[in-house]
Amino acid sequence: MVIQRKKGDKMKQENKSKSLIALLIVIITGFHYLLPTHQWVIHDFLRRLYYLPIILAAFQFRLKGAFIVSILSVVLYAPHLIIYFGEINLEVINQFLEIVMFMVIGLITGYLVEQDYKRKQLLEQQIVKLADLENYTHNILDSIASGVVAINCEGEVTSKNRQASTMFGDDKDLQLFFDKELLIKEVKQVLTGNKQKIRKEIDYTMENGKSMHIQVSIYPLSNILHKPEGTVVVIDDVTMIKTLEIQVRRGERLAAIGELASGIAHEIRNPLGIIKTISQTLIQDVQEEFREGLIIIEHEIDRANRVIKGLLDYSRPNKIKVEAFQLEILLSELLIITKKFGQQKGVAIDFMAEDSCKIEGDTDKLKQAFMNIILNGIQAMANGGGLKITLHKNPDEGAIVTFKDEGEGIPKELLDKIFNPFFTTKESGTGLGLSITHRIIEEHQGHIQVKSQVGEGTEVSIHLPLLEEEGDTV
Repeated sequence: MVIQRKKGDKMKQENKSKSLIALLIVIITGFHYLLPTHQWVIHDFLRRLYYLPIILAAFQFRLKGAFIVSILSVVLYAPHLIIYFGEINLEVINQFLEIVMFMVIGLITGYLVEQDYKRKQLLEQQIVKLADLENYTHNILDSIASGVVAINCEGEVTSKNRQASTMFGDDKDLQLFFDKELLIKEVKQVLTGNKQKIRKEIDYTMENGKSMHIQVSIYPLSNILHKPEGTVVVIDDVTMIKTLEIQVRRGERLAAIGELASGIAHEIRNPLGIIKTISQTLIQDVQEEFREGLIIIEHEIDRANRVIKGLLDYSRPNKIKVEAFQLEILLSELLIITKKFGQQKGVAIDFMAEDSCKIEGDTDKLKQAFMNIILNGIQAMANGGGLKITLHKNPDEGAIVTFKDEGEGIPKELLDKIFNPFFTTKESGTGLGLSITHRIIEEHQGHIQVKSQVGEGTEVSIHLPLLEEEGDTV
């Protein structure tokens, strides 16, 4: 629309110019033929007025316009000379030579204007190319998943791509990030040539409370003369990668612990069985004062066996009974059991299913996993509180079940250990509940994320894949 409008305006301007040129030629020629022939001074003056439409045509229509108008002027004025002098003589020839100047002036002016027009066209083309190149460069930078920031020699942010704006917002927040993390110091080291490049990883918390694990790479920026103009800083948000690395390391560690636990459990279980059998036999034959001690031994053996059973349950691969079901229905059924226990402990359990999520898996195993998390949440609130359970789905992450309690929270240094077998903060716990939960979720191709703040509570998120048909409708 804009281009069409510009073309229309140009056409109107050209038509006006043509009309003006034609009008000038008609008026000048008309005066020549209408005025008395004996007033040569006036005719001499009018002849010079032909230069006006010729020059105007040259400026408006360049060489072509000047040539056409000058030819037209000669053709219209030449008959007047013959009429005026009545014969062809030396004077007439001199006048004809003079009107040749119409052609000369027209061609010279038109040529100069034509050359100027071509230079302007070339300049415009170069400007368009530069603009296209600049836009292309910006599009490339904006398409990069990393934040790219240019910093001048004074340590000020001069430009940034779209990803850097998405990560940090405006220049003020970005400058705050560089100042807070003392990155300007590293920038100056690269600028002075002390270091060719710098790469470091930073745990950064935004003003809105969002935490990110960031990888920063700093490179020198030079001009075409290889003189330093500043630095280029490439910023990558590797939070997800680090989270996945932690999950992989945790899975490998738990797998190794599981194999070790399985071997230990088998080795301990056999002698415990023998001890229990002998203890049961002796109870019938020994005196009363020894019987009580043997009963205690048998009780402790049973307790040890329960721990060993838990270890074996954790370490041995389970066969999952795969079936499709609605996850919100399973959670609703589980809450019927756990709500009463929560009420006894002064804990109100609230469940909200934001979406309907169809998955497949072993309902009994998943109930066990969810039960362990709910019981842990309830036990974390010794003085009562609230446990919120929500279910929603995400096109990229599948079904997400979140358990958020108002307990005392878990210290940051212990978060990575809570899934280890036998790790527990409870006096009577075995430390196997969350380990088994972690294994069950992994067997269902899911993963667990835990966030916790001391004094504020803990949030456990379980991510499970949706059925393909469910995912297609998202």
